[in-house]
Amino acid sequence: MAQAIVSPLRKPVRKLYITRSGGQYRPEEVALAFALSLRFHDSADELRALARRLAEKVCLERQPNMKRLAREPDDAKVFDAALKIINRVCDLLDIGPGTTFVRNGGDDGSDAAAA
Repeated sequence: MAQAIVSPLRKPVRKLYITRSGGQYRPEEVALAFALSLRFHDSADELRALARRLAEKVCLERQPNMKRLAREPDDAKVFDAALKIINRVCDLLDIGPGTTFVRNGGDDGSDAAAA
């Protein structure tokens, strides 16, 4: 969507907000890629490599974050970022309401009362 900003002395300036362009992955596709990578590899190095491959394919607003994730040296922060991406997209799309995606063998604390 374009928004016009009118200046009294100049022509209106059109401010374009580019959120997606052709050929880029949608958020649910990115979340699925991270979820599959966590399930099959469960490796911070694999998540960094995935972020590196996806950096140019996500929407422009998310490219700096994806590049930062690809360079992140702390494994815990990489896993946290991947889980945050997956859980935010699932909440946004109302997939599994009330549940959270956890790493292989992880525990989100939801069944602590059952133990």
